[in-house]
Parts: sequence; C-alpha cells; structure tokens
Amino acid sequence: MAALLTDQFRIFSARKFIKALEGPIATQSDDDAGTTRDRLYIFIGRPQSWDNENAPPQAVDSFSEFSGSYDDMISLKRVLASDTVQVCRRIDWVSPEQTTGGLGFTYDMYRHDYSPSKTASSGATKLYDSDFYVVNSQYQVYKCIFNGTSPSDPNGKPSTIEPTGTSTSIITTSDGYRWKYLYTIPVASVLKFFSNDYMPVLQNDAVRTNAVAGEVDTVVITAAGSGYNNGTYDNVAINGDGTGGRVSIVVDGGKIISATVTSGGTGYTFGKISVDNITGIGTGTSAQVDVIIPPPSGHGYDPIMELGAFRVMINAKLSYAEGAGDFPVDNDYRRIGLITNPKKFGTEELISDLTVSAAKAVIFPPSFQGNYTPDEIITQSRVVGGVNVTARARVVSWNATTKVLKYYQNAVDGIFPEVTGTLNEFDGSNVINGATSGAAGQPDVNFPAVPNSSSRTINNTEYDLGMKFNNGYAKPEIKSNDGQIIYIDNRRAIGRANDQIEDIKIVIEF
Repeated sequence: MAALLTDQFRIFSARKFIKALEGPIATQSDDDAGTTRDRLYIFIGRPQSWDNENAPPQAVDSFSEFSGSYDDMISLKRVLASDTVQVCRRIDWVSPEQTTGGLGFTYDMYRHDYSPSKTASSGATKLYDSDFYVVNSQYQVYKCIFNGTSPSDPNGKPSTIEPTGTSTSIITTSDGYRWKYLYTIPVASVLKFFSNDYMPVLQNDAVRTNAVAGEVDTVVITAAGSGYNNGTYDNVAINGDGTGGRVSIVVDGGKIISATVTSGGTGYTFGKISVDNITGIGTGTSAQVDVIIPPPSGHGYDPIMELGAFRVMINAKLSYAEGAGDFPVDNDYRRIGLITNPKKFGTEELISDLTVSAAKAVIFPPSFQGNYTPDEIITQSRVVGGVNVTARARVVSWNATTKVLKYYQNAVDGIFPEVTGTLNEFDGSNVINGATSGAAGQPDVNFPAVPNSSSRTINNTEYDLGMKFNNGYAKPEIKSNDGQIIYIDNRRAIGRANDQIEDIKIVIEF
C-alpha cells in the first residue's frame, strides 16, 4: 500500500513550531511558562578562517558537528514568537512590459484537483507548486480564481492588469482575470519578513469573516462540445453535496461559450454540472464544465493553509555590540545556527536572556597597557600538581577599555601541544601571552571584590561587562552540548562593526 505524508502535515508542523515558542499561554512570563515554552536562539560562531575562505564546507548532520559548533560559538540572541512567521513562495505580479515580448505573464488559477494527470498552466502537479497567487506593488496579496482558461486557451491568458483593491468580493479585471483579495502585508512585516524568495502569510479579519465554506465561485469550460441548442440557460443546478449552487450556460454555434456562477451556494466538497440534463439544451455531445471547489471554510478563511505556508521565516537583527558586548564588533563570524532550549552554564535552568555570551573571558587590571589581537592564539603556562601545563586558546575579542579578553577553546585551537595535546583551562595570575600581538598580561585575579559581579568602574565610569566574573575569569553563559542545534549554516566571513546591524533571515522548510 502506498502512503502519503501530506503538505498539510508540513503546515501543521510549521504552526506547532511557532506555537511552541509562545507556549500554552502567550502572555505568561518565562518563569511561569517554564518548560511549556520552547526557547529558541540564533547563534553566531566560527571566527577562525576556513581552509578555503571562498568555499565554506557543507555543514554535516552529526553529533561531532554539533559539538564543534558549541566549542567556537561566540554569542546567541533570543528569537521570540514575534520574530517568526509562516511564509510562502514570493510570486510577484509582473507588468507586461517586464515580460518577454511585452505580452504579460500567465498565472495559474486556483484548482482543488491538480494532479499528475491534471496539471496547472505552469506544469505544476500540485496546487502549492503552482503560481496561483501574487503580491502586487502595494504588498497586497491575491489568489487567482480564474485566468481565462477555456477550450481555446487551455492554459489561460496573460495577465495584463495588476489586481488592486481590498474588496471581500471577487475582483474582476478587464483582462478577464478574477482575483480574490487575501491580505495586505504591513510595512513592518515587509521590512522584517519579506525577502527575494519568500513573503509572510497573514490573515485579514474582514476576508475571513466573509468566507463561506463550500461556496462555489468558479466553473471552467473544459470542453465546449457540439450540437447543442443555442441560447442562454439560467439556474442550472450544481449537483453535489452542497446546496443552492447555480450557473448560467450560454450556447452559440452549438457550443458552450460561457459558464458563469450566479449563486455559489454552500457546503460543496464536490460538484458536477450535468450538461446533457439541462432542460432544452438538446442532444449535443462532449461538453464538460468543471466545478472548482474552494478550500475548506472558503477562500481567505485560512491563508496559511490555502497558500501552503509550510515554511517558517525567522528574523534576527544583530545590532552593534548589543548585550553589553555579548556580540563583539572587532571580529567576524562564519557560522549561523539555531538552538532550542539551551541551559545556563552549570545549571539545568533554561536560558531566557535576550542575548548570551558563549565565549570564555579573562579580565586584566585597568593599568594593563597591552593589546591583544582578535583571532590570535594565546597561551598560559603554569604548574598544576607539580606538572607543567599550558592552556591554549584563540582570541574572539579584546576590549581595550574594560580590559576584557574573550576567547574560545576547541579541538584545534584549545589543545597544547597542537594536534597531540589536551585542553587545559586558563586559571590564576600567570601571564597570558599573545602569539601575534606580543601582549603579555597577568589576569586580575582580585577582580571582582564581590563574586559574580558583571560591572567594572574605571575612572568613575561604570561599564557593564555582560558576564559574571570570579577571580579574574568568566565562564560562558551557556551550558555546552546542551539544547538542540536544529540549524547550521557555514558561510563566508561576515564582518562586524560598531555602526553595523546584520539583518538575518532564516527559512526553515517543514
């Protein structure tokens, strides 16, 4: 037996993904919501260069890749439910002047029954793969209800008139197209969720209220037939499981030349027009008029289901050195990812902070004059239990004002000796040497005076360090190898600056 996992399951999963970020009660605090609300964070990492900077390696779906992503993670930012939206493919209405030959583009029309044997004008075998909706120049979204399909134009006609207006009734343009207005994308959503390839799927309350389940609005002449009696035949019933559906049929030259819905009725999930049973139409043959059944609950009631929004767009803006330096501006990054439900370092408590530092840190006395260089290797040698050990790491960021040095240690840059060594933590007041800068400073192990302090006063100015220090060192704010990494994107280097905002859009397809 052949099984099918439908697109509706994908849409369901996309809805659940966003709902999980809200929790059962969207207005609850994180403390009250607890584990009933998923926490989603976008992270950046990999400040060190790739072997080939022009060809980043493809991310691998493995535990090893996940662990490596934690090791050189720099920082994270919370993604709220309001930072997500279900999206569909962006299909622009294109003016004829922008098309080959200036004829205009032929859009697919909505049909409930596309299949491999009944394809759309574009050749699509499924509704969601077809080009049956558009967004116009005013960010208004319309569904194509009819594209001029007829026996003489089985694939429809080009659209030459841009659909406009927000009527809850079907909008007919002079090129013969019929459109159903669905919603308008607000400017804020355009800026946040509108991309070259995708657009947000929203809902209009007036359109939803006016939707009628099972109301037929379109019939299509598939075959005109021959030998019928000329004339206009009104009140032709739409047979099926609904009630009240009527069409008007016009015959000229023995062929059906027009079929128009005069009453859509309600409750149709299937329908048929029996041409041969129309009173007075005669004994012609081979005519066929298809009844197009609307989506459940009617056009515009649920655009997410109607447009096939089985993708979720996540938007995050990384602004300057936000989070008191959680996002350093003196380095670059090559990895973007998403992680769900990370925990605070050393605890089983879910993180709820807006920004989080994933790097380790050490602080030097305010009088220290050296300057470490981002990306350089640092080392610290000391004696532990009578044995000489060397800690090794790579610099993520250096703040010459607060004297905070952030670094990471991974399987490559955190072991000493290289390749064959082990990872040792930095600790104590022994000098930390910069391999490139030549900087050599002793950590300020007397800072802070009060344990777990995250601020420092220098020359009567208080600075927020963004991390809690003890004995001159700060642990990462995230528990390593905990939570679920659900997305990894290895990229070319993305530089950061103190006057720069990165607008990151990630699309997850379910």
